[in-house]
Amino acid sequence: MNQPPSWPRPMARPYHKGNVAEDLRLATLRILQNERLEDLSVRRLTREVRVAPANFYNHYASLNMLLVEIAADCLDDFSDMIGHIAHRSASRHDALKRTVTHYVEFACRHTQLYRMMFGYLTDTAQHPRYSRAAQRTFNRLRDLMEAEEFPCAESADCATAPAGEGVAHTGYCIFAMSHGLAGMIAEGHIPLEQQREDSIRTFVAQILDLFTTNRLLQGHAPSGMMAARDVARPDGPC
Repeated sequence: MNQPPSWPRPMARPYHKGNVAEDLRLATLRILQNERLEDLSVRRLTREVRVAPANFYNHYASLNMLLVEIAADCLDDFSDMIGHIAHRSASRHDALKRTVTHYVEFACRHTQLYRMMFGYLTDTAQHPRYSRAAQRTFNRLRDLMEAEEFPCAESADCATAPAGEGVAHTGYCIFAMSHGLAGMIAEGHIPLEQQREDSIRTFVAQILDLFTTNRLLQGHAPSGMMAARDVARPDGPC
């Protein structure tokens, strides 16, 4: 599994006049490594980069706008990663598992960034760059569902190759499931053994099997789901 992008990028040079916008962005990413989104403020960020609070508004209309720009950057990285995974997967089923696992692992490592990307910010639909980045990410997932280069040797692969409008519907289903699953695991609502990436990957693979083999419609879970208790622990956060 390819690792998600490393956040934040280190500041490569000391602050000097003319780089305030980038310095504010990097300061935001550094703070979110260990603190919550609720701890951010314009005053806190400008103190980090050693400028007056009024200087913030020369570069961003609001704190929300700065966070929207960072969220769009993260979405662009997600889009690139989905394309990277698709080109290096043997089957559609494998690509879906790796894609959803990427969502979950990113959410666990960078929970505040994930919150910022999906749900925390207000009025994101009104920001063109964020909307384009979100749509590009979904289009990548839709393209993965439509891709013809994957062999249909596996029954699971055949089950995940819908046609026509079904592609978009299936894409939205996987998109929503990926985000919901990532958020629930990252926030500790699904108890998986702490610091065990293999337990996360096993659990995600079992969830994807439910979708790609239609076992949900058949009314029974795959035998592997019974083993989820082997990788989960009631009191273990992600």
